[in-house]
Amino acid sequence: MKFLKRFFVRLASLIGARREDQRFMEEIEEHIALQTKENLRAGLPENEARRQAVIKFGAVGALREDYHAEQGLPLIENLLQDLRFALRQMRKSPGFTLLTALILTLGIGINTAIFSLVYHVLLEPLPFPQPSQLYAVWARSDVDGNPRIASSGPDFLDYQDQNKSFSKIAVIIPHFSNTWTGDGDPKVLDCTGVSADFFSVLGIRPYMGRFYTPQEYEELNNPAMLVSYRFWKSELGGDPHVIGRVLQIGGSASTIVGVVPPLPDLFPYTEVWPTLPTRPGWDFMQWRKNKFLTVMGRLKPGVTPARAQDELTAVLRRAPGEPEDVRVRLIPLKEDLVGSVRAQLKIILAAVALVLLVACINVAALLLARSARRSVEMAVRLSLGASLKRLRQQLLTEGLVLTLVACSPGVFAAWLALKLLPQLTALRLPRLEGIHLNSAALLVTAGIAVLTTLLFGWAPSLMFSRPALESSLRSGRASTGKRHRRSFSTLIVAEIACSVVLSICAALVLKSYWRVAHVDSGFEPEHMITAYLRTTYFTPEGRSFWSDVLEGVGSLPGVRAVALADCTPGRAAAIATLVLTDHPKDANHAAPAEGCWTSPDFFRVSGTRLIRGRFFDPNDSADSSPVVIINEQAARRYWPGQDPIGKRIAINYTGAGRTGTSTPRFRAIVGVVQGMKYGPPESETEPAVYMPYLQDETYHDMAAMSLFVRTEGDAPALDHAIRQRIHSIRPEQPVDMILSMQEIVSNSIAQRRYSLSLLAAFAVLALLLAAVGIYGIVSWTTLQRTREFGIRIAVGATRGNVMADVFGQGLRLALIGTAIGVGASMLTTRALGQLLFGVSPLDLTSFCSSVILLGLISVFSCVIPALRSAYLDPVRALRSE
Repeated sequence: MKFLKRFFVRLASLIGARREDQRFMEEIEEHIALQTKENLRAGLPENEARRQAVIKFGAVGALREDYHAEQGLPLIENLLQDLRFALRQMRKSPGFTLLTALILTLGIGINTAIFSLVYHVLLEPLPFPQPSQLYAVWARSDVDGNPRIASSGPDFLDYQDQNKSFSKIAVIIPHFSNTWTGDGDPKVLDCTGVSADFFSVLGIRPYMGRFYTPQEYEELNNPAMLVSYRFWKSELGGDPHVIGRVLQIGGSASTIVGVVPPLPDLFPYTEVWPTLPTRPGWDFMQWRKNKFLTVMGRLKPGVTPARAQDELTAVLRRAPGEPEDVRVRLIPLKEDLVGSVRAQLKIILAAVALVLLVACINVAALLLARSARRSVEMAVRLSLGASLKRLRQQLLTEGLVLTLVACSPGVFAAWLALKLLPQLTALRLPRLEGIHLNSAALLVTAGIAVLTTLLFGWAPSLMFSRPALESSLRSGRASTGKRHRRSFSTLIVAEIACSVVLSICAALVLKSYWRVAHVDSGFEPEHMITAYLRTTYFTPEGRSFWSDVLEGVGSLPGVRAVALADCTPGRAAAIATLVLTDHPKDANHAAPAEGCWTSPDFFRVSGTRLIRGRFFDPNDSADSSPVVIINEQAARRYWPGQDPIGKRIAINYTGAGRTGTSTPRFRAIVGVVQGMKYGPPESETEPAVYMPYLQDETYHDMAAMSLFVRTEGDAPALDHAIRQRIHSIRPEQPVDMILSMQEIVSNSIAQRRYSLSLLAAFAVLALLLAAVGIYGIVSWTTLQRTREFGIRIAVGATRGNVMADVFGQGLRLALIGTAIGVGASMLTTRALGQLLFGVSPLDLTSFCSSVILLGLISVFSCVIPALRSAYLDPVRALRSE
């Protein structure tokens, strides 16, 4: 209570501080006036009498501060005074304030945005109950060279029946498509099929209505349907009475029984959730070699992942036909989602941290330069009784104000960037939906603000010591010692070193991106467009529709050739296994390949070269002998040094809707074509087989094909014409994803492009800041040496000597910083491995180009200070001093 009483008394005195301060100063003035009268009576002149009275009384400023410390709350009062003084200083130097605030805003804003992204994607737990118990189930086999093997239907049933480690386990078919007709324009829907325990594994409840009942999972053609929250809001208008509404999906009537809550982390683009029955199961769910299913489960409390892995491994190895070394891997569900981008995001986070460091160093250097100009001011304040501690407190407050001025726009810029980030649809980062400016990022921003405030208060205080300030007061001009200039130079060297590291990393990623963008993918994307066509046909009648599409679209003006295929170069192809008549049969190690059903003109449209044999022709029909074309990679792997033409192989497709219960028929190889890439350009070109779509005896590929059109020139209006022509053939046919092949290729390297853009932007920003830093220190040091240069020119030094001196100083700092930066880069660029393609982390060209660029920047940064010094008028220089 005594403490509170004393606090409120002092607070009250602080509120009346202005009146008390005025009374105190009046008291002091009375004492000085009395002493002045005595001095006048002693015969001193009026001015001298006043001066001697002030000297005898002592330092008024120190007495005033002591009085404030006794009467009020000194910390708060001093802080308020320092804040008012800092704001006056900012108003006096608006250009300096704007420059420093802009530099800090960039550094703080970029760091806040990127940290929010990294935290949300990598660190924030999944929004489900006990997310640490959720695991994805994969297998691996070193013998097969496959580190990530999915599951088949029988594998899942074995896991479900024989495991004792999981409380619930579920199987998923993600990202397949189906048609929606009868409600306006026909559309293709993104579907995810789930087994009975999927929603209970996640521990979620329906947003509206109900989930499927166990009985509905026992029907292969279940009329009930779950829709996603996103689909309900965007396509069904958020209808509150949607339960019971009937939709025509896949040509059949489906009744909506529930709305699934948003799952932005797992399946952000899913629109409908069909059932995936396992008992009974579709034919494609009963083939053990058909490994295309995703399995996930929730561990029981107290069960370790290692124990569960061993248990499932034993279960899998008991199955027939599995490799002897096959082993189940449990991966935390969050890690399974984000593992592919973890290294990339860490690199970007490290890069923005370097940018912030460069920005802080730059601002600290600017503050040092300004402090040098304020040495006389500080000397006067010191002589009037202020302590060094009090001066440093003032500088710390000025740094705090600068940081706070930069934080607000920096946080706003970060918020705006995070709002725009999900709009970059080609980026496709996991967990990008729902990203926001989170509390962790704001805490990091607060930490950055504290650290930068300490830095900005500490760095200028290095300039001031009592002897140095006394020297400034005697000379009447700002002066600094070698130690202070060394501190300034150290900051700039550190800034240059950070800039070198960033520029070398950006150069490596740029060269890698150029290599990726110029990879020969085995097809010609220019003047080619594609459209995805999903139908309801699984019967021979579908072939007449595809024939009409080829004929109708092929007759459009501006179309050179048209083809169909169930693969898309640059995006995806189905997986198949091969049976080779001239190879030993090994049920445990089937020959893998990418597979594709095509129309005869597919290779002509794609621009793929024929290496040997022939292309398909119209005679390769359902009634003719079955044939196949392979790519050069398949020829080299399975028939090295031989001519594969005439060899016979059979193809087992894998995936949803494809069965392997019967032996596929053998086909004669009639051609070898150039290898096409079906993944990103940097991926390996895998063995591939191509079959005429008219010879697909399962008719599965009648249901979904991609249309490829080779155009005359760009043909910008052809998209609409293709859609109209297909609708004239079949009005209820959805025509989805009409894209140019160049867009598909561009999207396949979008993440690389965004990583390059960020690193390049950070490197450019760091180099600009380094240029400002070099210019600042050279200009400041040159200003400090004005008298020296004036004397040297007066006694005969040439302009060339002076310019060489100035250039030498700037280049010396640049060389030291560059050497340190190159050394650091040799250690850090190895972490860029995931972003590099065809480029060594120690690529000499990238290192040299970055060093040369920084050298040129350093030279240009020194030009103005050097010219100013070389053309100095010695008479004016000496007079000004």
